[in-house]
Amino acid sequence: MELDILIHDATVITMDEGRRVLYHASIGIDQGQICLICSANEAKDVTAKKILDGSGRLVMPGIIDSHAHAGHGLTKTLGTGGVGMSGSWDDFMETIYFRGTTTDFWKAEAQLSGLERLKFGVTTGMSMLGSYPRYDDLSYAQAHVEGMVDIGVRDILGIGPPNPPFPKRFVDWHGEVRGPEKVLSHADSFSKTREAVMRFNDSNSGLTRCYPTPSGVGHREGLSRDELIQQNVAMKAIADEFSVPIHGHAYQGDVLYAFNNFDILGPNLSLAHVTGISDEEIDILADTGTHVLSGPMTNAYIKNRCPVVELLDSGVNVAFCTDASAPNRTYDLLEKLRIGLWLHRSHFKDADVLTAGKALEMITIDAAKALGLDSELGSPVAGKKADVVLLNT
Repeated sequence: MELDILIHDATVITMDEGRRVLYHASIGIDQGQICLICSANEAKDVTAKKILDGSGRLVMPGIIDSHAHAGHGLTKTLGTGGVGMSGSWDDFMETIYFRGTTTDFWKAEAQLSGLERLKFGVTTGMSMLGSYPRYDDLSYAQAHVEGMVDIGVRDILGIGPPNPPFPKRFVDWHGEVRGPEKVLSHADSFSKTREAVMRFNDSNSGLTRCYPTPSGVGHREGLSRDELIQQNVAMKAIADEFSVPIHGHAYQGDVLYAFNNFDILGPNLSLAHVTGISDEEIDILADTGTHVLSGPMTNAYIKNRCPVVELLDSGVNVAFCTDASAPNRTYDLLEKLRIGLWLHRSHFKDADVLTAGKALEMITIDAAKALGLDSELGSPVAGKKADVVLLNT
């Protein structure tokens, strides 16, 4: 049988259970799946439509960016250091994303961010639609999805309730013509989230996923406890209905609040940032199996540390993420990995804290696990999707 692709005579970082590194190995790919891993000598008689010379190259899993924001590719450098901002970063971004963009903006931004991801070996990424999700009209989500599909990277669209206050105001633009202001409630975001997941999840031949993504999981000023309970019940119901994970932000005190008030923590939930948390909250995350996504080059980390090492020592699955490319970053997740190592080694004054191998797991197989994709992605082994990158050594 002739395969579609054969990567021949490469060094392969498998990220399998044994964390094997295979030298002078070949990988066979057919119909989008890895179907063969063997020594280069064993593969010498294998035929393929395309043969890639792997000599002098490293094959590793496609890098997975477990938390980022759509829109940020075209707002990079805006508001850096507070310059030009009126109010908070979130207020600034809400004005742009909710009342100052067109579908063309979202498509162009997705194409740009998709290309930047691809440049840095990121083949899968989470994209919350805005600084927190824009939910009024799914044409904006559709434009984002189309832009990512144009580039060919795997994308997870995040739609859900934004942060308060409510109601939210939205504006559509048609060229230079400003449409009337639309006003939507907190509860409106629940039905729009369900509609988005139903429409986009597992579409475009599996390139597009869509997860319920409340901006905040925990306490939020401006929403009552009852309203927050309704939000979490709605997100969990959508996740259960469509068999998808939940994704969101959490900060100091949110984990404890969620544990005491909601039935949402667990292996089906990934939380970004998780900064400034207590030892009690670390134990809760470990006991519930909730995943943590840490952005080492983020404004959230500047304010409070995410205790990555302590979380790992407690058995929590942790991944590194970019948090997207605004206001002052890129999608280079290998750079964020190096920054993460440096931050935690500096904190403990120990150059051996967090091994390079563990850090690599945190942007491949551990990130896949956090997003519920580890049965398909995160390790180039037979039976999984052919999601790999080649690096010159």
